[in-house]
Amino acid sequence: MKGNAETLLFSKEVAPFIIPKEQVTVVKPDWTLDRALLVLTRRGQNSVPVINDENQIEGIISKTNILDHLYELSREKENELDFSKLNQFQVHEAMDLNHSGILSNSIFSFAFEILMNRSYIPIIDIRNQFLGILTRRVMMEKVIEYFHGEYLQTLADPV
Repeated sequence: MKGNAETLLFSKEVAPFIIPKEQVTVVKPDWTLDRALLVLTRRGQNSVPVINDENQIEGIISKTNILDHLYELSREKENELDFSKLNQFQVHEAMDLNHSGILSNSIFSFAFEILMNRSYIPIIDIRNQFLGILTRRVMMEKVIEYFHGEYLQTLADPV
């Protein structure tokens, strides 16, 4: 039973665990950085997917990306940080391009490895359409459920 439960969890597709795009805060690549920062702050998010008009993921924008962009601009011009300049730049100029999505039929173990260093992964379909996100929290909850079930099973099984 133990091996079967593990096999079922870690080889299961991630599709049932996805937070659908309708429930995910996203920004557009042509939004200004001040608008993106406002969305991040008001929604209590550290980062969000950047989705274009074709519903495809272009990257991730974070508060850190925005502040780093502003810092680099101030360094180049040897000025102080000027937040009023954020409205002069667009999201695509500061976003992280190294966050492509994974397919919704990816297996749990593959997604779990990626989520070791990220709080979420964008999920896409075979046509590269954004479907939603998979969070590290959801994955950890599933692992905890699995281990609780396994532990209870070992208590129930005589040695």
